[in-house]
Amino acid sequence: MTTSAANAAQIVETIYNIDVRGMISQVRCPTLVLHARDDAMHVFDEGRKIAGLIPGARFVPLESRNHILLDTEHAWPQFTAALEDFLPPAPIGSASTGALLDSLTARENQVLELVAQGLDNDTIGKRLGISEKTVRNQVSIIFSKLGVNSRAQAVVRARDAGFGRKAPSGPM
Repeated sequence: MTTSAANAAQIVETIYNIDVRGMISQVRCPTLVLHARDDAMHVFDEGRKIAGLIPGARFVPLESRNHILLDTEHAWPQFTAALEDFLPPAPIGSASTGALLDSLTARENQVLELVAQGLDNDTIGKRLGISEKTVRNQVSIIFSKLGVNSRAQAVVRARDAGFGRKAPSGPM
């Protein structure tokens, strides 16, 4: 449903022809490998092998048949627990991003989404049908509400909260 049959076949062929064994031992970041026991796309033991080749990697088998786990599956709680255990906790003493974002108006949320996508004030204004000056003022208010001093800091907070993941669309 998301691509043509020809493109899907090319993607699968590419995936099966990639061999990372020669470079995988160079991975130097915390790594979590999750693999469904009855995955129809990739043999379970391959996931275990990959995890074994990455120094310090954690391997978590999931009781599922799906290559891409669904939130309705029995293994979903195991998946989310493994992720929560793996990911670092939020910094102590920092205000909750969720609570800060709750203080934003609907328009401020729209502006923050576009800021997180990397758009400048002029482009945001054109997208939303407002002046660049109005955008600049709203961005300042957003900075204040989020407790940040720069656009980069606002983008980090926004992305951590799930903003900016949509591809920019519309006039640039």
